[in-house]
Amino acid sequence: MATIYTVGDRCRRCYSCVRTCPANAIKISKSCVITIEERCILCGSCVKICPQNARSYRTGISQVLQYLQSDVKTIACLDPSFPAILDQGTPRQLVSALKTLGFDEVWKVAFGAELVCRAYRNVLQNHTEGPIISSFCPAIVSYIEKFAPELVRNLAPIVSPMIALGKVIKEKYDPEAKVVYIGPCMARIGEIQDPHVAGFVDQVITFYEIKNLLDEQEIERETLEESEFDGPKPYLARMTAVSGGLLQSIGVHFDVTNEEVSITAGKYRSGRAIHQIQSGSVSLKFLDVLFCEGCIDGPIRDKDISILGGRQIVAHYTKEETAHQDSERTEQEMDRFSPLDLHREFTVQDVKLPVPSEEEIQEVLEKINKTEPYNNLDCEACGYRTCREKAIAVLQGLAEIEMCLPYLLEQSRKIYEELEVSHKELQQAHHELEQAHQQLILTEKLASIGQLAAGVAHEINNPLGTITIFSHMMMKSLEEDDPRREDLQMVIEESARAKEIVKGLLSFARETVLKPGMINLNAIIDDVFGLIQNQSLFFNVTLKKELDPLLPTMFVDAAQLKQVFLNIILNGAQAMEGAGELRVRTKLLQDRKRVEIAVTDTGPGIPEETLNKLFDPFFTTKERGTGLGLAIAYGIIDRHGGTIDVRSEIGVGSTFIMTLPVLEEGDARLMHTVTGNESPAMIGGV
Repeated sequence: MATIYTVGDRCRRCYSCVRTCPANAIKISKSCVITIEERCILCGSCVKICPQNARSYRTGISQVLQYLQSDVKTIACLDPSFPAILDQGTPRQLVSALKTLGFDEVWKVAFGAELVCRAYRNVLQNHTEGPIISSFCPAIVSYIEKFAPELVRNLAPIVSPMIALGKVIKEKYDPEAKVVYIGPCMARIGEIQDPHVAGFVDQVITFYEIKNLLDEQEIERETLEESEFDGPKPYLARMTAVSGGLLQSIGVHFDVTNEEVSITAGKYRSGRAIHQIQSGSVSLKFLDVLFCEGCIDGPIRDKDISILGGRQIVAHYTKEETAHQDSERTEQEMDRFSPLDLHREFTVQDVKLPVPSEEEIQEVLEKINKTEPYNNLDCEACGYRTCREKAIAVLQGLAEIEMCLPYLLEQSRKIYEELEVSHKELQQAHHELEQAHQQLILTEKLASIGQLAAGVAHEINNPLGTITIFSHMMMKSLEEDDPRREDLQMVIEESARAKEIVKGLLSFARETVLKPGMINLNAIIDDVFGLIQNQSLFFNVTLKKELDPLLPTMFVDAAQLKQVFLNIILNGAQAMEGAGELRVRTKLLQDRKRVEIAVTDTGPGIPEETLNKLFDPFFTTKERGTGLGLAIAYGIIDRHGGTIDVRSEIGVGSTFIMTLPVLEEGDARLMHTVTGNESPAMIGGV
């Protein structure tokens, strides 16, 4: 398992970890943040910066707890930065607290630093080839091994203070003791697994975990008696926790005019310094480089403290301790351990990724619309400094195209527009379905009424004939001045009117066989206008025709369509009470498969509650209307495979819109109706 990992349910994909990682060791796959262990240098930057605390790490805390609960001797080794971080109570009260937890002894890693500083003095005195880079910081060592492998030979071949103290304990004090390093550094976790130095430190845990253990055990450091540190005592090497402390402990005087020696710290400055040495742009004898701003700035601490504040605390502690200590004693202690071999080797682990071709990079940039020079925003929202770096990371399998925020926003906009179009299409489909449903209801209603009307018409027709015949006979038998003649005349007229109603009923109910032929609808409209223009009803009506000259000839029943158009035009003129404008328009629709006929009047309009009843048989708003004209018109249009709809606005007027398919002669869709294969239920249908 990776030492640094992501707590999945906490991660909010802010890509802060990607942005801060100096090793490109974080991969985004299917929106999951994954640590690439072979590239990771365990600097802890991602853990330190994550705003959701979604990046976490694994240490040896569970094994340490097992040590403390067993009889095995366990020695705590405190990093030199401890006074600035674990600062509740005095340092010696901290010793008491650690022993209360179960540690048998508490040593200072600063003594290991004393040994290491002496080794550095020897190397600096004897080294003559190229610059020496300090191997004090394990994150720097790992970075050079992986990303600047040609500089491995420039690393000082000396173990770190932690390993040096582990060697003292394991080789000179108690080989069976368990050595536990306690500090702010995660790179030490990887260091103890390095085969060149493995076995001298058993486990690494952090200051944060020690604080949690003390809190869980309710151990209040400031209330405890003080205890002395175990093991040999360090001297100036206590200052190695801060940047420049190594040089001071070595005894090298550093000033800005010294061109042979340089100090740098922090992930950005240290990375640039390494690449400058790599490129040969700088020349010096020794580079003291730390990934953090000293160990007081390590990623895992139990409190947030400024670099300056931490430096002052460590400096104050060093002065206090050295004031009561003889430096010669420390030298004697180091002499006692001088036979220790502090030499180490390093391993080249070149993990550089292949650089994709320019063509491949441009292809990715085009996908996310970040082509140079104007569209590449370099907003860093994806975690990469530039759009180009992001494109390279995509090609190297480290990133996903979807990490680009502007790209996602553009995609979201497109999806929204597509959804909006789909929503409109869905609304249109719903509207059409609702219309079809209403038309189906009307079809069923018309079919039922049609069957009823046929039966009623036949039953009424015979008695009407009898009434009419006997009324005429009685009229002939009466004198011209007989007052009863007026009553009989009314009976005859009303019988005639009833006969017309029955005739309409039969026409509505009976299957009228279509007699189609090839004709242009404009010609039918012209015939209708010829019939109406001399009628008194149209004397004060302005008639207008807007006929599409591109209308094709169609296979229709001209006589029945003429009946439909005449009926609707007469209805419009009656609605306008003989005064207004009536327009008839024909148009070949865009698909060239349908023709639209619209009849518009400037009458008073049709109330909404009336619109749904217009095609119902016997529904009429006229004083002496039969209510069958529009129902019959509906059936004729439907039998031609067309539709009829009404749009109306109160005070403005109404428009009847008929749509008919463009059928060729002998078209099976119309021939079906010609052969009379429909049932009455189909009349007036959709």
